Amino acid sequence: MLKTLIFFSFFCMELFSFYPWGKDSALCTRDNNIKKQRSFLEKGAQGFIYIHQNFITHIDGPRSSYFPSSSSYMKQAIERYGFLQGYLMGCDRLLRENKEKWVYMIIEIDGELCKYDPAKMDKLL
Repeated sequence: MLKTLIFFSFFCMELFSFYPWGKDSALCTRDNNIKKQRSFLEKGAQGFIYIHQNFITHIDGPRSSYFPSSSSYMKQAIERYGFLQGYLMGCDRLLRENKEKWVYMIIEIDGELCKYDPAKMDKLL
């Protein structure tokens, strides 16, 4: 009985030893590759953004002075922060969509200056 208990305890320790605990759990690459489940609202918003990017923009033409575009920004924000916060971030970005002078980083794409404002800043650095 004691041998079985010892074997089972070592087996459990070995089975769960590859998962880091505490604040280091976010560093585990195995966990980062698993996609989180999206809510119904997130899926619906992603669908509307897909329709806008693939159909409406091609008909009407791109108008965003930002990079990435405002629709891509909202898509990234919803993926990263969830529906409510991502939607609010996207609406804030749309309210700032204008041709005023930008005091932050500006990049040139195809000879046109664009305001650089990504939702996933830590992923790009």
